[in-house]
Amino acid sequence: MAISIILPFLPLIFFSSFSSSTIDRLSGSSSLSVEHADDVLTSPNGDFSAGFFPVGDNAYCFAIWFCEPYSEGNRTIVWMANRDQPVNGRKSELSLRKSGNAIITDAGRLTVWSTNTVSESPVFLYLHENGNLILQNSEGGVLWQSFDSPTDTLLPQQLLTKDMQLVSSRSQGNFSSGFYKLYFDDDNVLRLLYGGPEISVYWPDPELLSWEASRSTYNSSRIAFLDSLGYFSSSDNFTFMSADYGERFQRILKLDFDEEIENKRLVTWVREKMKQAPEMSSWIEMIIDPKLEGKYDKGRMEILLEVALKCVAEDRDARPTMSQVVEMILHQENDSELV
Repeated sequence: MAISIILPFLPLIFFSSFSSSTIDRLSGSSSLSVEHADDVLTSPNGDFSAGFFPVGDNAYCFAIWFCEPYSEGNRTIVWMANRDQPVNGRKSELSLRKSGNAIITDAGRLTVWSTNTVSESPVFLYLHENGNLILQNSEGGVLWQSFDSPTDTLLPQQLLTKDMQLVSSRSQGNFSSGFYKLYFDDDNVLRLLYGGPEISVYWPDPELLSWEASRSTYNSSRIAFLDSLGYFSSSDNFTFMSADYGERFQRILKLDFDEEIENKRLVTWVREKMKQAPEMSSWIEMIIDPKLEGKYDKGRMEILLEVALKCVAEDRDARPTMSQVVEMILHQENDSELV
């Protein structure tokens, strides 16, 4: 189900849960191996699993995902530990140390990720029903938790605070850190920033003052959250509600990967040019690469742009199928030949 909201987030995703008899915690000086497919932690309610997830050819990251796949063979990742430094498919492992530290080591025994924690008492790592991976000592103290170190996803009950940020993935199949990040700026406003070669604010519109974008800069708490019913709220007054608000599904708020955001930026830019120049020939000239020096068939260009804009309509149900696209282009081509 697609949910249209202002931010370039993926739709809120829904899954059912199931019971599982697998373990939900790791204790003592034990470990989880990349070589054993059943070396996973599963939350007591069966909604989440944590273990080594394949991200490439002989490349693995320790991750948390929904147990129920959204399609055959495809799971939704909600957190990753070593997204920018995958490990080998042999001899790599996540282990607990007597010092109270949890680490991921690769085949060469190099530590690629660590919780950087210390405890004089025994510790254990467990996966909570809400998807939070928690390292806790025997006294009940929380030493570390994945909810404090999000990647590109926010789960219900998980806070996004001034010390955190969501960072996009490079592409649908590349989970490494991308160029977009959602964070609270120094003026207390929740922003989406492009951190590539040319740093720029993508959202809210940088040409608007905060109050013009219906944002408040007076609340310095800088907290945002998504509840289990589908309501998102931020301390800067930004809120939205899912179209199916109130229905009890498993939900996430996920930052789109770079390629998808870039596509949306291009579409938004073209639509802005359309508003600036009502005449089609005028705005086409504004978006065509000047290197072409006008050496293109303007009639055919208009046809292609009209079809392209229909293909990226905000209402997905209104987008034409590929066969309809071909039919539209051929129809327009035949009409132009008759003129």
